[in-house]
Amino acid sequence: MDLKRLHYFCTIAEQGSISKAAKLLNIAQPPLGKRLQELEQEIGSPLFTRTPRAMVLTEAGSFLYRRACDILSQVNSLKRQTVTIATHKQRRVTIGISYLYLRYFTPILMDYYQNRPDWDINVVVSDSSHLEAMLVDQRVDIALMQVPHDRQAWFVRELEPIDTIAVVSTHYSAILAGKTLNFTDLNGIPLILLHRIGGEGTYEVLRNTLFSNLSHINISIKVSEPRLVLEMMEQGFEGAAFLPRSEFVPSQHGKYLACPLAEPFAIYHPAIVTLSTAQDRLLWPLEQEAEG
Repeated sequence: MDLKRLHYFCTIAEQGSISKAAKLLNIAQPPLGKRLQELEQEIGSPLFTRTPRAMVLTEAGSFLYRRACDILSQVNSLKRQTVTIATHKQRRVTIGISYLYLRYFTPILMDYYQNRPDWDINVVVSDSSHLEAMLVDQRVDIALMQVPHDRQAWFVRELEPIDTIAVVSTHYSAILAGKTLNFTDLNGIPLILLHRIGGEGTYEVLRNTLFSNLSHINISIKVSEPRLVLEMMEQGFEGAAFLPRSEFVPSQHGKYLACPLAEPFAIYHPAIVTLSTAQDRLLWPLEQEAEG
């Protein structure tokens, strides 16, 4: 099926007559009518009902018109994107992603890659405190990270909070498996807690909550990356941890399990962050993508 014929057919459908379509397309009526006739012969069915006042799409014509519009739109988009790439009209965009939300933000990053061919995307994975410093130094344009504690210097687009879950070694499955956990259930159990490199964050909130609820707190290890937490538990760490639900991956060898908390514990707040002075330049298109 010829794309030019589809274009001519859609124009006739939109204009309601061959004469109006020919004028808009800047071609003579006879060859335009011939192209329509060829398309109808190829389909094996009339695409229009001819009336004295206008050409009206048949049922087959209406179906073809809807699908042809989609096809032509995709072809035009493909052409624009290819021309952009061919002429190297790309702008370098450096995006920082926090270790804390690698899995959460990966689909959004893939959307940027697939839908922004004019961007030369560079990705930096780091701790939220380091990403804040990189934003200030303009080494990254955008950070996908935890909401900053002090928002004065930032333009922040908050996303939906992520549930907190407890990840527990199966060493304790006899007493904890299938339970909705309270903090007191973890009294004395070795803990791995997420901890940012600099400044205050989720660690301090969680630690204060634990001190308020437990008589025996056993913080064994502090790390900055959820993947490391799960890997250590996979390797036999007999204890518990707290993670954003988005970053949980089931154990391949049955070494740990996820347990919901009895009460919501909202400490994980992902956001798209940039310097307030840069919001018009870059954040707006990214924000639109995230909403989609």
